Amino acid sequence: MAKSLNMKFRKNLGGNMAEKYYSRLAVNLVFIRGNEVGEKEILLQLRQNTGYMDNMYDFACSGHVEKGESFSVALVREAKEEIGITINEKDLEFLAVNHHYQADHVQLFFGVKSYEGEPHVCEPEECGELLWTNINQLPDNTIPYVKNVLKDIVRGVQYDDGDFSRQKW
Repeated sequence: MAKSLNMKFRKNLGGNMAEKYYSRLAVNLVFIRGNEVGEKEILLQLRQNTGYMDNMYDFACSGHVEKGESFSVALVREAKEEIGITINEKDLEFLAVNHHYQADHVQLFFGVKSYEGEPHVCEPEECGELLWTNINQLPDNTIPYVKNVLKDIVRGVQYDDGDFSRQKW
């Protein structure tokens, strides 16, 4: 489903004229596992020195799609670069897409069925730590959109283009 999305949009500039524009595309790994007592945990990273939401928890791995990359190729690359795991594209599971139209930003969220390696911090200059935490008890300093996306995923909502003007992009 995600690979068939057309990320080309039209932006109304007033009157009858419309200018084509392209949204920035980003992929996110929503890394969830069951713990020893049957509760769901999510792996988060503590952002640092990035200039965006530093000292806040974000999805364990995320990044922009580079020219010529598919969503799955971008996420496989980001997972290896940021948390040191190897993922086969066929093991990615599409979960949701958010179109933050006020910020010209499209975010795609994927789960992973299996992987090789143990997640660890590979970019210590940008990631203070990795944290497994109960999906229902996220740290207070979790980025607000992460909380919103997780609520959507739990409810089975795969698409959201709500009012994101209140969020810092």
